[in-house]
Amino acid sequence: MNEMVRAARALVGGKLREDYAFVIRDGMIAVAGSYAELREHAADLPGRSFPSDRLIVPGFINGHSHAYQILLRGWADDWPFARWRSEALYRVVPQLTPDDIFTVFVCAFSEMLAAGITTVTEFFYLNGAGNAHAQAAIAAARETGIRLILARTWMDASYAPVAFRESIDQAASRTDALRAEYPDANVCVAPHSLHAASHDMIRAAAQYARTTGCKSHIHVAEAQYEGQETKEKFGATPVELLERLGALDERTVAVHAIYISDDEKRLLAQRGAAVIHNPMTNQYLGDGICDVVGLDALGVTIGLGTDADVKPSIIDEMRAASLLQKVDRRDGEALGAQRAFALGTSSGARAVGITAGDLTAGNAADYVVLDAGRIDAWTPPCNAVVYRGESRWVQAAFVGGQRVYTGEVSLAERRERERIGAVARRVLP
Repeated sequence: MNEMVRAARALVGGKLREDYAFVIRDGMIAVAGSYAELREHAADLPGRSFPSDRLIVPGFINGHSHAYQILLRGWADDWPFARWRSEALYRVVPQLTPDDIFTVFVCAFSEMLAAGITTVTEFFYLNGAGNAHAQAAIAAARETGIRLILARTWMDASYAPVAFRESIDQAASRTDALRAEYPDANVCVAPHSLHAASHDMIRAAAQYARTTGCKSHIHVAEAQYEGQETKEKFGATPVELLERLGALDERTVAVHAIYISDDEKRLLAQRGAAVIHNPMTNQYLGDGICDVVGLDALGVTIGLGTDADVKPSIIDEMRAASLLQKVDRRDGEALGAQRAFALGTSSGARAVGITAGDLTAGNAADYVVLDAGRIDAWTPPCNAVVYRGESRWVQAAFVGGQRVYTGEVSLAERRERERIGAVARRVLP
């Protein structure tokens, strides 16, 4: 897709730019700036123009998702985590066939696009029987047009369902196969956690990431019990244990990182690890509050994720991230709108290792069209999006310059919505 996009109003770096333009060549933003400056760069290209009642923003980055968990919402609400995991998650997800995964993921990814999410990191752990389920998830991403990062889980804990478990050799060889067959899926490794992956598996995943250059995602310190367990069993806190295992470096993406000490925060910063904060799910499951402000002050790169996908919306995650920090610190200045917006866009893209998240040269041409008519004339647009924004403001979404959401339910989503009810009736208790 090669064209010039002209926006009467756009958010660039979280700040309003008027009569802004960017040139798309081969799915990337080649040059960007004022329309007056760019006209000559695009004389050979078709144009796309958005008037002042539209606000053009970077596509939102979802740094952590479990799309199959849309099947859990509603009936498994308000449960303590242990029950939610054992009686909902571990009971339902292992029953899903590859065809089920395609259906559920088309629906989940379509919801994300309708909320302005153009990139999703899918932490995918239904790998015990091989790659068929992961291939279905990749097919769903291709069907919807969302940019996918498949964080392929490595998991070998004996307590986990058989459908999730595999050996280190199996995990490595199957990850190799996916990376070779699906370069567009951005396949990386994801040793599940310090309690669901053995130390040998975590070491192997970290080495795999270093050898291949991919990221290594891992759940870290989501609940208090994890730190208590690692201290009792290994004499180390979670982040210290990752360091001891050789699994903490610039390729590490620590998901949650709620119950960590100041020393652990500094260690994350020193090793160049990133953190994905999931404020809506952390509230939903009663997990706690990540110290985003403290991590940010140390220079840790932070992104946002929708995790359980109770309502997949990075706009909601931005708002929750800001408000939770204000409440936790009793400080209205703790995390402002522009910083929260960055967590869901440019900072989130850096955290997961892609070049996206802003409307400047060198970034993927992933952008979203919002209804600016819903923004008060006196309100800075970034503040409006973070504190009052809703998914219904999203009118279109583009990935690599291609329109993948038109403001209406797609034929693919309509088809799979007709099927997902039958899947739910079969697998839900």
